[in-house]
Amino acid sequence: MVSTIGIISLSSGIIGEDFVKHEVDLGVQRLKDLGLNPIFLPHSLKGLDFIKEHPEARAEDLIQAFSDDSIDMILCAIGGNDTYRLLPYIFENDQLQKVIKQKIFLGFSDTTMNHLMLHKLG
Repeated sequence: MVSTIGIISLSSGIIGEDFVKHEVDLGVQRLKDLGLNPIFLPHSLKGLDFIKEHPEARAEDLIQAFSDDSIDMILCAIGGNDTYRLLPYIFENDQLQKVIKQKIFLGFSDTTMNHLMLHKLG
């Protein structure tokens, strides 16, 4: 049963911007209304510039989400066009291969590439 959802930003950092705070708060409330416990991974709310400039931080959040046994499901907050920059941090990282578990990994658009990367890893 899914109770805790780890929210990550693998493609775009828009959810960390002030102009979308209302939408983020609304989404969090809707998840809570469903009885779910949404948590944000450390870098997911750092904004457009940080997320764009730090693909390694995005990969760290993904590794942490898979490593954390309290997280039942991983939700990519939004698509985008930049997730391909995670490739070296994912495919050249033995740690992710060790922690990858059977968890629901949900996202759309650019996240399709993440689904492929995770499929290739195991």
